[in-house]
Amino acid sequence: MGDASGGDAAAVRRAVKRLSFGASWEERAAAAAEVGRLARSDERTKRALPELGVVPLLVSMLVDAGAGARAARMAAVRALLELARGTHRNKVLIVKAGLLKKLPELTDDRDLARSHDLALLLLSVSSLANTDFPLSSAELIPFLVATLSSSADDVATGTRLSCLAALRNLSANLAHVRAVAASGAVHALLALSSLDDTTSETTLGVLSDMAAASAAARREMAENEAAPRALVEAMARHESAPCQEHATYVVMALAHDGTGAGRELMRRMRRLGAVQALLEVSLLGSPLARSRAAKILQWFKEDGQNRIRAHSGPRTEASCSCHGSDGSLGDGDGGTEACRNTMDRIVKQSLDRNMKSIMRRATTSVDMTTNAKSTKLLEASSSSKSLPC
Repeated sequence: MGDASGGDAAAVRRAVKRLSFGASWEERAAAAAEVGRLARSDERTKRALPELGVVPLLVSMLVDAGAGARAARMAAVRALLELARGTHRNKVLIVKAGLLKKLPELTDDRDLARSHDLALLLLSVSSLANTDFPLSSAELIPFLVATLSSSADDVATGTRLSCLAALRNLSANLAHVRAVAASGAVHALLALSSLDDTTSETTLGVLSDMAAASAAARREMAENEAAPRALVEAMARHESAPCQEHATYVVMALAHDGTGAGRELMRRMRRLGAVQALLEVSLLGSPLARSRAAKILQWFKEDGQNRIRAHSGPRTEASCSCHGSDGSLGDGDGGTEACRNTMDRIVKQSLDRNMKSIMRRATTSVDMTTNAKSTKLLEASSSSKSLPC
């Protein structure tokens, strides 16, 4: 054990010396790889390496090596990732060494900027947002959003998931969620919400955090053309309860906001089949999703009733017909408005009837299933009794 410890100590000294005074980037890249190996092999060594000054050297390599020495850059990223794993102190030292401030200078190297190792390093560092350490997200958030906004061909799935998880760490903290909302992340996140379940769950989680904390984010979501379809599709993901829970929360937040954009969003969602999706969630979703879906359905219903009440007074030629007294279409804006109101009332009445019919069929199905089970139990209990002699 003593010989092994002595050998590790000698290897650490050699790696630090080569990292500091290497004559070429190839030699420094080899030294960075050795630092990563040593940090991975032993927890005590991982804690001791930063005390020898390797963290500032590795962070500097990311920029000083330049795009022409890509191997040195990647070796530095991997070494920093190994040093950051599971150690709060090392993460703090990496941030203090200026990693986040150097992110804008790394965008010239697309392979590095879109690499999975760098995304994992940023994910590890972003966990500091949930601690008392005053993490600055001014450079981190734009870098993450730029990566998520890239086309699917440029960014691997693992890299995208790591960036989303890092953004979720930030959005879960009230000190950072408004910065996330102001970064233009809404458009990129809505575009990602239609991908696989894992990506959608994290994406919708970030959107729900922003909807809860930022009026500006809610307004941006409500005004985004992709939002209605993305939310309806998310609520239709019956294989993913988190997707439905996050999507229904976002819809509740936007509807509760009471702005004109929020009301228009609800109307567009209705045209895309939101009521049908919500009825299915209210029957088949998780308890949380069912509760939220029922609340949204109630809002849809009350909105329709309010529209009907506005025209529930005495029936006149102008209010009950789309035609004038001579059978022709109404003249001017008054006739057009009357026609529109009448059609809205007819559509809402039809919608209410459909909702009641679906709920009645669902209740009947549940009753039939219960009766079938009861019959089977009765038959089983009867067959187990012996016949009288």
